[in-house]
Amino acid sequence: MMLDIWRDVVLKAALERFSPIAIKVVTNPQVQALLTQALNLQADMRQNIEAQVRLVARTLELVTRDELTSLRAVVKELEAEVERLKAQVREQEAAREAPPAAAPAANAEPPPKPKKTGTRPRKAR
Repeated sequence: MMLDIWRDVVLKAALERFSPIAIKVVTNPQVQALLTQALNLQADMRQNIEAQVRLVARTLELVTRDELTSLRAVVKELEAEVERLKAQVREQEAAREAPPAAAPAANAEPPPKPKKTGTRPRKAR
């Protein structure tokens, strides 16, 4: 698919900028097949070189680009988790420091007792 897009771009550029002879050469199916092979070869070479680099990196115990990308993602996740936990701790500390609004304070005085009137209730005979 990418090769088709690339081929279309090259053809469009050739049609706009080159002479009729160049256009005839570029639109030739054999030339297009060779261009496609060249692009495929380039992609294959890139994959082979990357595979060799990974092999050498593993042999020499070097960190690869993929491993660094993976580690960066893990670090970002851990940083987000740390921030979430810090916020949770701040909320808990704020809740602990603020007195509860609905519950009476533990140091509050008990309500006053009713005063004695000096008379005793009568005993029933």
